[in-house]
Amino acid sequence: MTAVLYSARDIVDAAVEKEKKRKSFYATATELSTNPDMKGLFHFLTEEEDRHVTVFIQIRDSLPEGTGPEEHRVDVNACMNSIGDERIYSKIDSMEFVQQAIDTWNIFRLAIGFEKDSILYFMEFLPYLSESNRKIVHDLIEEEKGHIRKLVEVMNQIGE
Repeated sequence: MTAVLYSARDIVDAAVEKEKKRKSFYATATELSTNPDMKGLFHFLTEEEDRHVTVFIQIRDSLPEGTGPEEHRVDVNACMNSIGDERIYSKIDSMEFVQQAIDTWNIFRLAIGFEKDSILYFMEFLPYLSESNRKIVHDLIEEEKGHIRKLVEVMNQIGE
């Protein structure tokens, strides 16, 4: 049996900032998109990420404070940063970065990658969670999978 080192609160708290970055990315993509299908998709994803931020904060605030030592909370952030490329996350909300992604049709690859980063992050910590907290994190994973399905659907419609 694996020891419980992290709380769901620690994990959700670390993810909130990434959700905010993705929301900003999708909002900028919505603003810059000229294709109506892409604009609609990224508007939808902006709203979804906004909803996720709200839901994640509510979930986090309903959970007890982390019980592990401070170094485990530091590990949560370090792992999140290693799973998601911080060089990309540091730029994703810049208008220039998003415009270049749209112009080169990398927008879908990037967006799918961001969603996969979240899934990997959440899955990495599942063995260290209590059973009740695993359920919460599994629900978060399903939300991110739904975003990937939507991205692929619109990408196929547009013919990327």
